[in-house]
Amino acid sequence: MLKLEHEVRDGIHGFILFDRLEKALIDSKPMQRLRCINQLAMSYQVYPGATHKRFEHSLGVMELATRIFDQLFRKRISDEIQKRIGLELDDAHRAYWRHVVRLAALLHDIGHLPFSHAAENDLLPEGWNHERITAEMIRHSEIVGILCDEPIKPEDVVDIAWDQKDRLKVDQVELPPWKSLLNEIISGRTFGADRIDYLLRDSWHAGVAYGRFDPDRLISGLTVVIDPTDNEIAIGLDIGAIHAAEALLLARYFMFTQVYCHDVRRVYDLHLKEFLIAWLEGGRFSSDWRELMKITDHEVLVAVRTALTDPNHELHLLANRLLARQHFHTIYELIRGHKKKRPNILDDLVGATKEEFGEENIRSDHYGPKSENNDFCVCVTGSGIDSSLLESTVIANIPPIEVGIIFAERSISERAEEWVSAKLRSMLDAG
Repeated sequence: MLKLEHEVRDGIHGFILFDRLEKALIDSKPMQRLRCINQLAMSYQVYPGATHKRFEHSLGVMELATRIFDQLFRKRISDEIQKRIGLELDDAHRAYWRHVVRLAALLHDIGHLPFSHAAENDLLPEGWNHERITAEMIRHSEIVGILCDEPIKPEDVVDIAWDQKDRLKVDQVELPPWKSLLNEIISGRTFGADRIDYLLRDSWHAGVAYGRFDPDRLISGLTVVIDPTDNEIAIGLDIGAIHAAEALLLARYFMFTQVYCHDVRRVYDLHLKEFLIAWLEGGRFSSDWRELMKITDHEVLVAVRTALTDPNHELHLLANRLLARQHFHTIYELIRGHKKKRPNILDDLVGATKEEFGEENIRSDHYGPKSENNDFCVCVTGSGIDSSLLESTVIANIPPIEVGIIFAERSISERAEEWVSAKLRSMLDAG
């Protein structure tokens, strides 16, 4: 007898339920490939437990997106919002779009390269990223047949799955207000299900406390509003849940500074990128989803281990850095006070260090400064809608994230670190 409902146990959310259509998608080749894509690239070299995959993250995003959808539309919507999107809120339409949101959340990551975000910007042709490849898979792989059997319009799933702001960079598609709202459920910069899940999941697997917050209280406070700054429909937050939002944004800040931008994790990304550029034909992945389906972390690791075991292999040195823990060592990390005294200190120090020790022996990494606009609508009893930046001094004062690191080949790292310390003092003294 065919089961109408299926379940799987998840370490973050408990039991996740799904129907027959969702099971068919979960069993599809694009989704099953995600079992072989590490969520945090080679972070397991630093945090041994961080071996979780894009597959379980996708299930988690589906679960959270469903909870957010149900919360937003379980209570009465204002007359103004009803007037704009009322047709989509009747029972038949709402059930359809709820299903689309679940499917878009489930499929949102199927276009990821091996090792997820590691060097994605440098390893795909210009104008391509994993979201654009995801859209192509939804439109043209076996997924389109599974969706159309229901029937679910594949383009509706693409519209909700593909981050609207990122999509506009390559595809001038203007979503109607209803779809824009549903897109925000998954990829919203503050309350998106994608962000909520990866912070909870990554911190749990890495074994750190930085990414923990109260998702239940956060979701229970979400509501549909009209943003007074642009008169657009958006997801807002009741004032009573503001502390949960503060905790989420602080969790993200600390996860970036302490985990995602950990110096050893970052140098593994650099070494992995160098290996992939040397190993891939033309130094890049193909943007053709059919070719990408053939490659996962497993194929890359087989290539790395093959090069590691053969001292005469042309990629042996690169493989040695990745799998024999012969990675470059950190010799300098950017400090805010240094940059304040000399704004170009990182670039100046990188250039001087390469000149002294040779470019082949020095690597550098720079992220940011990056600060997100965490200005969202807060519903305040008696005074309507205010900005989160007015209601929360915590949110208003979360600093931008900036990381700058210089690495040196391990055999010279101690000498290079001493040299950099002396050079740094002279640069700062000179202003």
